[in-house]
Amino acid sequence: MAKLNYPRGVIALSSVEMWERFSFYTMQSLLVLYASAKVISGGLGWSDADALRLVGYYGALVYVSPVIGGVIADKVIGRKWAVLSGSFIMMCGHAALAFPGEKAMYLGLTLLIIGCGLMKPAISAMVGEFFKNSETSRKDASFAIFYMSINIGGFLGPMIGGVVQVEYGFEYAFGMAAVGLLIGIINFLMSKNKSLKDVGNLLHRDERIKEPWTAIEKKKLAVYLMLCVTNIFWNVIYVLPYGLLTLYAEKNIDRHVGSFLIPSTWYYAMYGLLIIIYSPIVATMYQSFKNKTGRDMTLSWKLAIGYLLVAGGSLILLPLVREIGINPNYIGSSGYILGFYTLFSFSELLTLPVMLAAATTFAPKGFSATLVSLNMAISWAIGAWLGGEFGALTQEMNPVILFWWVIGLCVLFAIGHILSDRKIERVMQS
Repeated sequence: MAKLNYPRGVIALSSVEMWERFSFYTMQSLLVLYASAKVISGGLGWSDADALRLVGYYGALVYVSPVIGGVIADKVIGRKWAVLSGSFIMMCGHAALAFPGEKAMYLGLTLLIIGCGLMKPAISAMVGEFFKNSETSRKDASFAIFYMSINIGGFLGPMIGGVVQVEYGFEYAFGMAAVGLLIGIINFLMSKNKSLKDVGNLLHRDERIKEPWTAIEKKKLAVYLMLCVTNIFWNVIYVLPYGLLTLYAEKNIDRHVGSFLIPSTWYYAMYGLLIIIYSPIVATMYQSFKNKTGRDMTLSWKLAIGYLLVAGGSLILLPLVREIGINPNYIGSSGYILGFYTLFSFSELLTLPVMLAAATTFAPKGFSATLVSLNMAISWAIGAWLGGEFGALTQEMNPVILFWWVIGLCVLFAIGHILSDRKIERVMQS
Protein backbone atom coordinates (compact mmCIF):
# COMPACT_ATOMS: atom_id res chain seq x y z
CA MET A 1 0.00 0.00 0.00
CA ALA A 2 1.27 3.48 -0.85
CA LYS A 3 2.60 5.52 2.05
CA LEU A 4 0.86 8.86 2.54
CA ASN A 5 2.39 11.65 4.62
CA TYR A 6 0.36 14.67 5.67
CA PRO A 7 1.53 17.75 7.58
CA ARG A 8 -0.14 18.07 10.98
CA GLY A 9 -1.59 21.38 9.87
CA VAL A 10 -3.62 19.69 7.14
CA ILE A 11 -5.33 17.56 9.77
CA ALA A 12 -5.94 20.64 11.93
CA LEU A 13 -7.50 22.56 9.04
CA SER A 14 -9.55 19.51 8.10
CA SER A 15 -10.99 19.39 11.63
CA VAL A 16 -11.99 23.05 11.49
CA GLU A 17 -13.49 22.59 8.04
CA MET A 18 -15.50 19.58 9.21
CA TRP A 19 -17.35 21.61 11.85
CA GLU A 20 -17.92 24.52 9.51
CA ARG A 21 -19.34 22.17 6.89
CA PHE A 22 -21.42 20.38 9.54
CA SER A 23 -23.20 23.68 10.07
CA PHE A 24 -23.34 24.61 6.40
CA TYR A 25 -24.76 21.29 5.21
CA THR A 26 -27.28 21.19 8.04
CA MET A 27 -28.68 24.44 6.71
CA GLN A 28 -28.26 23.56 3.04
CA SER A 29 -30.05 20.23 3.36
CA LEU A 30 -33.02 21.97 4.98
CA LEU A 31 -33.24 25.20 2.96
CA VAL A 32 -35.34 23.89 0.07
CA LEU A 33 -37.60 22.02 2.52
CA TYR A 34 -37.93 25.08 4.78
CA ALA A 35 -38.87 27.35 1.89
CA SER A 36 -41.39 24.90 0.39
CA ALA A 37 -42.95 23.61 3.63
CA LYS A 38 -46.36 24.93 4.60
CA VAL A 39 -46.44 27.82 7.06
CA ILE A 40 -48.39 25.67 9.52
CA SER A 41 -45.46 23.22 9.45
CA GLY A 42 -42.93 25.93 10.25
CA GLY A 43 -41.93 26.70 6.65
CA LEU A 44 -42.39 29.67 4.34
CA GLY A 45 -45.07 28.15 2.08
CA TRP A 46 -43.29 28.84 -1.22
CA SER A 47 -43.82 26.80 -4.40
CA ASP A 48 -41.31 24.07 -5.26
CA ALA A 49 -40.03 26.05 -8.25
CA ASP A 50 -39.47 29.19 -6.15
CA ALA A 51 -37.77 27.16 -3.41
CA LEU A 52 -35.40 25.61 -5.96
CA ARG A 53 -34.60 29.04 -7.40
CA LEU A 54 -33.85 30.32 -3.88
CA VAL A 55 -31.35 27.48 -3.48
CA GLY A 56 -29.74 28.49 -6.78
CA TYR A 57 -29.60 32.21 -5.99
CA TYR A 58 -28.16 31.56 -2.54
CA GLY A 59 -25.59 29.17 -3.95
CA ALA A 60 -24.57 31.71 -6.59
CA LEU A 61 -24.10 34.52 -4.07
CA VAL A 62 -22.32 32.36 -1.52
CA TYR A 63 -19.75 31.46 -4.19
CA VAL A 64 -19.42 34.96 -5.67
CA SER A 65 -18.58 36.51 -2.30
CA PRO A 66 -15.18 34.75 -2.07
CA VAL A 67 -13.93 36.95 -4.92
CA ILE A 68 -13.83 39.87 -2.48
CA GLY A 69 -13.04 37.63 0.48
CA GLY A 70 -10.05 36.09 -1.26
CA VAL A 71 -8.54 39.51 -1.97
CA ILE A 72 -9.10 40.56 1.65
CA ALA A 73 -7.45 37.34 2.84
CA ASP A 74 -4.45 37.67 0.52
CA LYS A 75 -3.86 41.41 0.73
CA VAL A 76 -5.45 42.88 3.86
CA ILE A 77 -5.88 40.66 6.93
CA GLY A 78 -4.20 37.37 6.06
CA ARG A 79 -5.82 33.99 5.55
CA LYS A 80 -5.73 33.00 9.20
CA TRP A 81 -7.81 35.98 10.31
CA ALA A 82 -10.09 35.59 7.30
CA VAL A 83 -10.94 32.06 8.45
CA LEU A 84 -11.61 33.19 12.01
CA SER A 85 -13.72 36.27 11.21
CA GLY A 86 -15.62 34.51 8.43
CA SER A 87 -16.50 31.63 10.73
CA PHE A 88 -17.82 34.01 13.39
CA ILE A 89 -20.03 35.85 10.88
CA MET A 90 -21.40 32.54 9.60
CA MET A 91 -22.19 31.44 13.15
CA CYS A 92 -24.29 34.59 13.54
CA GLY A 93 -26.02 33.79 10.25
CA HIS A 94 -27.05 30.33 11.40
CA ALA A 95 -28.33 31.83 14.65
CA ALA A 96 -30.46 34.31 12.69
CA LEU A 97 -32.02 31.46 10.70
CA ALA A 98 -33.27 29.99 13.97
CA PHE A 99 -35.84 32.80 14.11
CA PRO A 100 -39.06 32.38 12.07
CA GLY A 101 -40.08 34.38 9.02
CA GLU A 102 -38.67 35.61 5.73
CA LYS A 103 -36.84 38.62 7.21
CA ALA A 104 -34.83 36.41 9.57
CA MET A 105 -34.09 34.04 6.70
CA TYR A 106 -32.80 36.83 4.45
CA LEU A 107 -30.64 38.22 7.28
CA GLY A 108 -29.24 34.77 8.04
CA LEU A 109 -28.46 33.99 4.41
CA THR A 110 -26.80 37.40 3.97
CA LEU A 111 -24.48 36.78 6.92
CA LEU A 112 -23.70 33.30 5.63
CA ILE A 113 -22.80 34.74 2.23
CA ILE A 114 -20.43 37.31 3.77
CA GLY A 115 -18.83 34.84 6.17
CA CYS A 116 -18.36 32.17 3.53
CA GLY A 117 -16.72 34.76 1.28
CA LEU A 118 -14.00 35.31 3.85
CA MET A 119 -13.57 31.77 5.13
CA LYS A 120 -13.72 29.42 2.13
CA PRO A 121 -10.92 30.64 -0.16
CA ALA A 122 -8.62 31.31 2.78
CA ILE A 123 -8.80 27.86 4.37
CA SER A 124 -8.37 26.06 1.03
CA ALA A 125 -5.33 28.21 0.19
CA MET A 126 -3.83 27.48 3.64
CA VAL A 127 -3.86 23.76 2.84
CA GLY A 128 -1.90 24.46 -0.33
CA GLU A 129 0.73 26.46 1.59
CA PHE A 130 2.18 23.26 3.05
CA PHE A 131 3.42 22.02 -0.36
CA LYS A 132 5.72 23.00 -3.19
CA ASN A 133 4.20 23.19 -6.68
CA SER A 134 6.14 20.05 -7.67
CA GLU A 135 4.52 17.95 -4.92
CA THR A 136 1.40 17.23 -6.97
CA SER A 137 0.65 13.78 -5.54
CA ARG A 138 1.02 14.84 -1.89
CA LYS A 139 -0.98 18.00 -2.51
CA ASP A 140 -3.82 16.20 -4.31
CA ALA A 141 -3.87 13.47 -1.66
CA SER A 142 -3.96 16.05 1.14
CA PHE A 143 -6.76 17.94 -0.56
CA ALA A 144 -8.64 14.65 -0.87
CA ILE A 145 -8.33 14.17 2.91
CA PHE A 146 -9.32 17.81 3.46
CA TYR A 147 -12.29 17.16 1.21
CA MET A 148 -13.16 14.05 3.19
CA SER A 149 -13.48 16.25 6.28
CA ILE A 150 -15.91 18.45 4.37
CA ASN A 151 -18.08 15.45 3.73
CA ILE A 152 -17.87 14.11 7.27
CA GLY A 153 -19.60 17.37 8.11
CA GLY A 154 -21.79 16.86 5.07
CA PHE A 155 -22.84 13.47 6.43
CA LEU A 156 -23.34 14.35 10.09
CA GLY A 157 -25.10 17.68 9.48
CA PRO A 158 -28.04 16.38 7.42
CA MET A 159 -28.27 13.20 9.51
CA ILE A 160 -28.53 14.96 12.85
CA GLY A 161 -30.21 18.07 11.47
CA GLY A 162 -32.89 16.00 9.78
CA VAL A 163 -33.80 14.27 13.03
CA VAL A 164 -33.81 17.56 14.96
CA GLN A 165 -36.02 19.17 12.32
CA VAL A 166 -38.54 16.32 12.33
CA GLU A 167 -38.68 16.11 16.13
CA TYR A 168 -38.40 19.77 17.14
CA GLY A 169 -38.72 22.00 14.06
CA PHE A 170 -36.61 23.98 11.62
CA GLU A 171 -35.57 26.64 14.15
CA TYR A 172 -33.86 24.10 16.43
CA ALA A 173 -32.02 22.52 13.50
CA PHE A 174 -30.69 25.90 12.39
CA GLY A 175 -29.70 26.70 15.98
CA MET A 176 -27.78 23.44 16.15
CA ALA A 177 -25.84 24.56 13.07
CA ALA A 178 -24.70 27.68 14.95
CA VAL A 179 -23.41 25.51 17.80
CA GLY A 180 -21.44 23.39 15.32
CA LEU A 181 -19.69 26.48 13.99
CA LEU A 182 -18.82 27.58 17.52
CA ILE A 183 -17.02 24.25 18.01
CA GLY A 184 -15.14 24.83 14.74
CA ILE A 185 -14.03 28.29 15.89
CA ILE A 186 -12.73 26.87 19.17
CA ASN A 187 -10.80 24.17 17.26
CA PHE A 188 -9.20 26.80 15.05
CA LEU A 189 -8.15 28.96 18.00
CA MET A 190 -6.51 25.92 19.62
CA SER A 191 -4.42 25.22 16.49
CA LYS A 192 -3.72 28.80 15.36
CA ASN A 193 -0.37 29.19 17.10
CA LYS A 194 0.74 25.55 16.90
CA SER A 195 0.40 23.44 13.75
CA LEU A 196 -0.87 26.46 11.79
CA LYS A 197 1.78 28.88 13.01
CA ASP A 198 3.64 29.13 9.68
CA VAL A 199 0.68 29.29 7.29
CA GLY A 200 -2.14 31.75 6.70
CA ASN A 201 -0.09 34.79 7.62
CA LEU A 202 -0.20 38.06 5.69
CA LEU A 203 2.79 38.37 3.37
CA HIS A 204 5.26 41.15 4.08
CA ARG A 205 4.78 44.28 2.02
CA ASP A 206 7.83 43.60 -0.14
CA GLU A 207 6.41 40.15 -0.96
CA ARG A 208 2.95 41.49 -1.80
CA ILE A 209 4.16 44.39 -3.96
CA LYS A 210 6.20 42.45 -6.46
CA GLU A 211 7.21 42.71 -10.05
CA PRO A 212 4.45 42.32 -12.66
CA TRP A 213 3.48 38.76 -13.43
CA THR A 214 5.65 36.97 -15.93
CA ALA A 215 4.31 35.69 -19.25
CA ILE A 216 4.31 32.16 -17.83
CA GLU A 217 2.31 33.24 -14.77
CA LYS A 218 -0.23 35.00 -16.98
CA LYS A 219 -0.54 31.93 -19.22
CA LYS A 220 -1.05 29.61 -16.26
CA LEU A 221 -3.69 31.95 -14.86
CA ALA A 222 -5.51 32.10 -18.21
CA VAL A 223 -5.52 28.30 -18.53
CA TYR A 224 -6.92 27.87 -15.02
CA LEU A 225 -9.70 30.38 -15.67
CA MET A 226 -10.55 28.45 -18.85
CA LEU A 227 -10.81 25.26 -16.79
CA CYS A 228 -13.15 27.10 -14.41
CA VAL A 229 -15.42 27.95 -17.34
CA THR A 230 -15.48 24.35 -18.58
CA ASN A 231 -16.32 23.22 -15.05
CA ILE A 232 -19.48 25.34 -14.81
CA PHE A 233 -21.69 22.58 -16.16
CA TRP A 234 -20.44 20.06 -13.60
CA ASN A 235 -21.48 22.49 -10.88
CA VAL A 236 -24.97 22.77 -12.37
CA ILE A 237 -25.41 19.11 -11.51
CA TYR A 238 -23.79 19.67 -8.10
CA VAL A 239 -26.95 21.53 -7.05
CA LEU A 240 -29.15 18.46 -7.57
CA PRO A 241 -28.38 16.67 -4.26
CA TYR A 242 -29.46 19.58 -2.02
CA GLY A 243 -32.10 20.90 -4.42
CA LEU A 244 -34.18 18.78 -6.76
CA LEU A 245 -33.18 15.39 -5.34
CA THR A 246 -34.00 16.49 -1.79
CA LEU A 247 -37.50 17.39 -2.99
CA TYR A 248 -37.74 14.06 -4.82
CA ALA A 249 -36.71 12.29 -1.61
CA GLU A 250 -39.36 14.20 0.34
CA LYS A 251 -42.25 13.70 -2.10
CA ASN A 252 -41.49 10.91 -4.59
CA ILE A 253 -39.46 8.24 -2.77
CA ASP A 254 -40.74 5.42 -0.57
CA ARG A 255 -38.86 6.23 2.66
CA HIS A 256 -40.45 3.62 4.90
CA VAL A 257 -38.34 0.96 6.59
CA GLY A 258 -40.97 -0.99 8.46
CA SER A 259 -42.78 1.58 10.58
CA PHE A 260 -39.86 4.05 10.49
CA LEU A 261 -40.00 6.97 8.05
CA ILE A 262 -36.51 7.98 6.95
CA PRO A 263 -36.00 11.79 7.07
CA SER A 264 -35.52 13.06 3.52
CA THR A 265 -32.27 14.81 4.51
CA TRP A 266 -30.72 11.42 5.24
CA TYR A 267 -30.43 10.78 1.51
CA TYR A 268 -28.24 13.86 1.23
CA ALA A 269 -26.32 12.54 4.23
CA MET A 270 -25.74 9.25 2.39
CA TYR A 271 -24.13 11.26 -0.38
CA GLY A 272 -21.69 12.67 2.16
CA LEU A 273 -21.08 9.21 3.61
CA LEU A 274 -20.14 7.85 0.19
CA ILE A 275 -17.55 10.59 -0.22
CA ILE A 276 -16.12 9.73 3.21
CA ILE A 277 -15.78 6.12 2.06
CA TYR A 278 -14.28 7.05 -1.30
CA SER A 279 -11.86 9.77 -0.09
CA PRO A 280 -9.07 7.54 1.29
CA ILE A 281 -9.52 5.25 -1.71
CA VAL A 282 -8.99 8.17 -4.10
CA ALA A 283 -6.02 9.49 -2.11
CA THR A 284 -4.37 6.06 -2.19
CA MET A 285 -5.29 5.64 -5.86
CA TYR A 286 -3.38 8.82 -6.79
CA GLN A 287 -0.27 7.73 -4.90
CA SER A 288 -0.42 4.16 -6.24
CA PHE A 289 -0.83 5.43 -9.81
CA LYS A 290 2.37 7.45 -9.45
CA ASN A 291 4.24 4.56 -7.85
CA LYS A 292 3.32 2.26 -10.75
CA THR A 293 3.67 4.68 -13.69
CA GLY A 294 6.25 7.13 -12.39
CA ARG A 295 3.94 10.08 -13.10
CA ASP A 296 0.85 11.69 -11.68
CA MET A 297 -2.63 11.12 -13.03
CA THR A 298 -3.25 14.29 -14.99
CA LEU A 299 -5.77 16.98 -14.13
CA SER A 300 -7.60 16.63 -17.45
CA TRP A 301 -8.10 12.89 -17.08
CA LYS A 302 -9.49 13.31 -13.58
CA LEU A 303 -12.00 15.89 -14.83
CA ALA A 304 -12.91 13.75 -17.84
CA ILE A 305 -13.62 10.68 -15.72
CA GLY A 306 -15.65 12.89 -13.39
CA TYR A 307 -17.90 14.00 -16.23
CA LEU A 308 -18.41 10.43 -17.47
CA LEU A 309 -19.50 9.39 -13.97
CA VAL A 310 -22.07 12.21 -13.96
CA ALA A 311 -23.43 10.92 -17.27
CA GLY A 312 -23.72 7.41 -15.80
CA GLY A 313 -25.48 8.68 -12.69
CA SER A 314 -27.94 10.67 -14.79
CA LEU A 315 -28.80 7.53 -16.75
CA ILE A 316 -29.68 5.83 -13.45
CA LEU A 317 -32.03 8.70 -12.57
CA LEU A 318 -33.83 8.72 -15.92
CA PRO A 319 -36.56 6.14 -15.10
CA LEU A 320 -37.50 8.03 -11.92
CA VAL A 321 -37.47 11.37 -13.73
CA ARG A 322 -39.66 9.97 -16.51
CA GLU A 323 -42.29 8.64 -14.09
CA ILE A 324 -42.41 11.88 -12.08
CA GLY A 325 -42.80 13.82 -15.32
CA ILE A 326 -45.88 11.73 -16.13
CA ASN A 327 -47.28 11.64 -12.59
CA PRO A 328 -45.97 14.21 -10.04
CA ASN A 329 -47.33 12.01 -7.22
CA TYR A 330 -45.34 8.95 -8.32
CA ILE A 331 -43.59 7.09 -5.48
CA GLY A 332 -40.42 5.24 -6.49
CA SER A 333 -37.54 3.28 -5.02
CA SER A 334 -34.66 4.79 -3.06
CA GLY A 335 -32.33 2.96 -5.42
CA TYR A 336 -32.61 5.65 -8.08
CA ILE A 337 -31.26 8.43 -5.88
CA LEU A 338 -28.72 6.23 -4.10
CA GLY A 339 -27.51 4.89 -7.46
CA PHE A 340 -26.95 8.43 -8.72
CA TYR A 341 -25.12 9.35 -5.51
CA THR A 342 -22.87 6.28 -5.80
CA LEU A 343 -21.41 7.57 -9.07
CA PHE A 344 -21.72 11.31 -8.51
CA SER A 345 -19.90 11.23 -5.17
CA PHE A 346 -16.89 9.59 -6.84
CA SER A 347 -17.12 12.18 -9.60
CA GLU A 348 -17.03 14.95 -7.01
CA LEU A 349 -13.74 13.67 -5.59
CA LEU A 350 -12.22 13.75 -9.07
CA THR A 351 -13.43 17.30 -9.66
CA LEU A 352 -13.86 19.78 -6.80
CA PRO A 353 -10.80 19.01 -4.61
CA VAL A 354 -8.67 18.63 -7.73
CA MET A 355 -9.67 22.09 -8.96
CA LEU A 356 -8.95 23.55 -5.51
CA ALA A 357 -5.51 21.94 -5.47
CA ALA A 358 -4.82 23.11 -9.03
CA ALA A 359 -5.57 26.71 -8.02
CA THR A 360 -2.59 26.68 -5.67
CA THR A 361 -0.42 25.32 -8.51
CA PHE A 362 -1.54 27.75 -11.22
CA ALA A 363 -1.63 30.84 -8.98
CA PRO A 364 1.12 33.49 -8.91
CA LYS A 365 2.67 34.02 -5.47
CA GLY A 366 0.30 35.68 -3.02
CA PHE A 367 -2.68 35.11 -5.32
CA SER A 368 -3.81 31.59 -4.42
CA ALA A 369 -6.74 32.52 -2.16
CA THR A 370 -7.93 34.97 -4.81
CA LEU A 371 -7.68 32.30 -7.50
CA VAL A 372 -9.61 29.84 -5.34
CA SER A 373 -12.29 32.51 -5.02
CA LEU A 374 -12.34 33.09 -8.78
CA ASN A 375 -12.89 29.35 -9.25
CA MET A 376 -15.85 29.62 -6.88
CA ALA A 377 -17.21 32.70 -8.64
CA ILE A 378 -16.93 31.26 -12.14
CA SER A 379 -17.54 27.54 -11.71
CA TRP A 380 -19.53 27.27 -8.50
CA ALA A 381 -21.56 30.50 -8.53
CA ILE A 382 -22.67 30.38 -12.15
CA GLY A 383 -23.20 26.64 -11.81
CA ALA A 384 -25.32 27.10 -8.67
CA TRP A 385 -27.47 29.76 -10.32
CA LEU A 386 -28.00 27.63 -13.43
CA GLY A 387 -28.54 24.57 -11.21
CA GLY A 388 -31.38 26.36 -9.43
CA GLU A 389 -32.90 27.27 -12.78
CA PHE A 390 -32.43 23.68 -13.96
CA GLY A 391 -34.31 22.40 -10.91
CA ALA A 392 -37.11 24.93 -11.44
CA LEU A 393 -37.39 23.98 -15.13
CA THR A 394 -37.95 20.33 -14.17
CA GLN A 395 -41.14 21.55 -12.47
CA GLU A 396 -42.25 23.50 -15.56
CA MET A 397 -41.37 21.27 -18.55
CA ASN A 398 -40.54 17.67 -19.45
CA PRO A 399 -37.61 16.76 -17.14
CA VAL A 400 -36.55 13.80 -19.31
CA ILE A 401 -35.42 16.16 -22.09
CA LEU A 402 -33.33 18.12 -19.60
CA PHE A 403 -31.60 15.02 -18.30
CA TRP A 404 -30.76 13.78 -21.80
CA TRP A 405 -29.10 17.14 -22.40
CA VAL A 406 -27.11 16.59 -19.20
CA ILE A 407 -25.89 13.20 -20.39
CA GLY A 408 -24.90 14.46 -23.83
CA LEU A 409 -23.05 17.52 -22.56
CA CYS A 410 -21.18 15.48 -19.95
CA VAL A 411 -19.81 13.19 -22.67
CA LEU A 412 -18.77 16.18 -24.80
CA PHE A 413 -16.97 17.85 -21.91
CA ALA A 414 -15.18 14.59 -21.09
CA ILE A 415 -13.92 14.32 -24.67
CA GLY A 416 -12.79 17.95 -24.58
CA HIS A 417 -10.75 17.41 -21.42
CA ILE A 418 -9.05 14.33 -22.88
CA LEU A 419 -8.12 16.15 -26.09
CA SER A 420 -6.61 19.08 -24.17
CA ASP A 421 -4.65 16.91 -21.73
CA ARG A 422 -1.11 17.41 -23.07
CA LYS A 423 -1.46 21.16 -23.53
CA ILE A 424 -2.77 21.61 -19.98
CA GLU A 425 0.06 19.55 -18.51
CA ARG A 426 2.72 21.52 -20.37
CA VAL A 427 1.37 24.75 -18.91
CA MET A 428 1.12 23.27 -15.39
CA GLN A 429 4.75 22.14 -15.44
CA SER A 430 6.09 25.39 -16.92
